[in-house]
Amino acid sequence: TMVAALGVRGAAYNMPGVTVDGNDVEAVDAAFAEAQERALSGEGPTLIECKTYRWLGHWTGDPQPYRTREEIDDWKQNRDPIKLYTEKLIAQGQYTREELDAMYAQAEAETEAAAEFAINSPDPDPAHVLDNVFYEEVDRR
Repeated sequence: TMVAALGVRGAAYNMPGVTVDGNDVEAVDAAFAEAQERALSGEGPTLIECKTYRWLGHWTGDPQPYRTREEIDDWKQNRDPIKLYTEKLIAQGQYTREELDAMYAQAEAETEAAAEFAINSPDPDPAHVLDNVFYEEVDRR
């Protein structure tokens, strides 16, 4: 049976599940904070579905006949979660536009530096490709 929200599927895996508006920064943060608290207290995982809008097609060159250019532009101009949250923080007086612009510029510079570091680094040793991928119980006796 098709469900409107995947969050309810958590029950099938004996874990709580929640569906949140993936465009609402605070709702996503709250869902993840609660899930983190559960996990760190030993209560196990949480299934979190964040419903959002995909700005790009399914693949490079996707002509996207299933939506209009106006729809995509509306999302980018009026529903961009980062843009909306930025405006909220400024309206609440928590930050100035200049402070946020400086944060974004710093984040972009750090991202660029990390990408350059990765591109200029040697390829990893294939013998270690599965290191730290799977959880292994360690006998600490």
